[in-house]
Amino acid sequence: MKTFMIHGPSGSGKDTQINKLVEKFPNKFERIATGDMFRTNFQQRTADGLEAHKYWGEGKWVPADLVYKMLAKWIQLFSEKEDWIFVSAVRAPSQIPLFDSLLQKYGRELDLFIHLKLSEEKAVERMSLRKICPVCGAIYHSKYKPEKKEGFCDNDDGKLFPREDDKPEIVKVRIQEYNRTIEPILAEYQSRGVLKEIDADQSIEAIHEEFIEVMDLGKD
Repeated sequence: MKTFMIHGPSGSGKDTQINKLVEKFPNKFERIATGDMFRTNFQQRTADGLEAHKYWGEGKWVPADLVYKMLAKWIQLFSEKEDWIFVSAVRAPSQIPLFDSLLQKYGRELDLFIHLKLSEEKAVERMSLRKICPVCGAIYHSKYKPEKKEGFCDNDDGKLFPREDDKPEIVKVRIQEYNRTIEPILAEYQSRGVLKEIDADQSIEAIHEEFIEVMDLGKD
């Protein structure tokens, strides 16, 4: 089984692209996202979720020890028989060995680290127009992925709301945190020969086609 990591700044389309892959290749991928993990644990009012929210609710990175304490439990919800796609599970250089150790417990190693590149200006623009369904978690965007009925989810007609961590001032903090840590992360995965970069300032379909190419999924 293969293991992938998708990383990029807020607004680069990580969730959109992974969801397209999951739809196109059913029963092939497990999507393992730390953002989902944080939000679910916060909604369930777990002690770890409430502690993590003190950080991600303000756009800051959650401390590595807390992330991987939570991730060790979260990962047990997913099938070991499918390829895994992690979303931003490494947000600081100090988390790389923690991620390596986690994969080793499952007899895996990282096959590909895909980095979505996007300017700060574009990231803020995209986040300011994003909405989420609190019922099913579906994400919509006024420009790139509008809902059919304005303000309501296509799946369950739930009322859409801006995400708590998508306020412009919080997005800017997240981008600052991202810029502070990304270069050494890219350098490490480049040295391992598993880094691929994709320009996220393209159409959703164009980015999707690049994903198909770099992940060598064209024959599937």
